[in-house]
Amino acid sequence: PETRREFALNDPDALKKDKPARLTDDDPRCGISGLQKLDGEDLNSKARTKYQQEQMREWTKSQINERNAADMNQKHADLLYEMKARELDQRACELAAAEEECRRQINMATKNFNLAQQREKDEQEAMKRQQQQDDNYTELSNHIYGDMLTENPAVAQSAFGAHRVITDRWKGMSPEQLADIRNRQEQQRQEKERLEMEERLRNEEWDKQRVDADRAAVILERREERLKKELERKQAHENLRLGAEQKAHMDFMDKEVYTNEPTAQYFMQFNKSSR
Repeated sequence: PETRREFALNDPDALKKDKPARLTDDDPRCGISGLQKLDGEDLNSKARTKYQQEQMREWTKSQINERNAADMNQKHADLLYEMKARELDQRACELAAAEEECRRQINMATKNFNLAQQREKDEQEAMKRQQQQDDNYTELSNHIYGDMLTENPAVAQSAFGAHRVITDRWKGMSPEQLADIRNRQEQQRQEKERLEMEERLRNEEWDKQRVDADRAAVILERREERLKKELERKQAHENLRLGAEQKAHMDFMDKEVYTNEPTAQYFMQFNKSSR
């Protein structure tokens, strides 16, 4: 019976009632040697899948709510932007109209000012032309009736002496002054001819001296050439004499001194012992 103390040892359903060898993937009883956990097994797959589905559903709801809120915010922002754009357009139209009116007023004021300036300029130019015309008439009268065109010689006399004239009033020299200038020019011409004659004579003298010096140099050069040729001739004769003496000496040495020539028997007597 089940009330017996040792019933647990003989209970036929003991294995069914016993605690499984492995409850979860993180069961501390599952050691390496128990072989209760193998690669690829997943005991919590159903619970994890259900949790992931719940989490995905919550995420989807959250994204839908965020998307709806973003759409509402975007619509509100678009409405505000459109209202602001209309306000700016209206304001721009008002500013453009005000600017156009201001530009028209400025152009009108500028036109009136330019017309006034032009009238004043025309009046000043007319007065200037009249003044210039009067000055021209006065200047013509002064030139026609003045001492300049009438060629009055007295106006050229300087107050600093009779030998000085006023250049802007001077009309030319007198015949006496012209004759004196011609005489001085003739004297200068004669002096120049005299100096040129002296220069020509000096040049001829220098040319003669150069020719004489060149002739003497040529004579000296020819003399040196003859001396050089004579010296070379004597040197050649001396060389021939010395060559003949050397040849006679060599013949004497070969025929009279070096008469006993060594034979092969003479050279074979060497290197025959260790000494």
